[in-house]
Amino acid sequence: MSMRRARLLGRLMRLAQRMVQGGLSETTRTCGNPRCHCHQGERHGPHLYLTFRTPDGRSSALYIPRTGEAEVRRAVAAWAAFWETGVALSHRNRQALRQRLRRRRHAPKGKR
Repeated sequence: MSMRRARLLGRLMRLAQRMVQGGLSETTRTCGNPRCHCHQGERHGPHLYLTFRTPDGRSSALYIPRTGEAEVRRAVAAWAAFWETGVALSHRNRQALRQRLRRRRHAPKGKR
């Protein structure tokens, strides 16, 4: 195994420890109290949510309190890095596959 490939695999393992797939969105809301200032245009928030798809394909969201914001932002960034690293590893694997297939195609009949 090449050193570059080993480094990519190691990076995937490290990122997998903290990655979370999803996106972050901030929303503002109005509450149920008709006398609240939010009904006059000054809404509550912004509130942070992690949005994602459930295993059965439905959209879902998880409220993120301000105390957890930094951790969740790091987890989402780890997912992006995991994805980029996986794409780089896939590229290397595809190149190696192409080379193996070419060698087989050009090998003498008895060596296949």
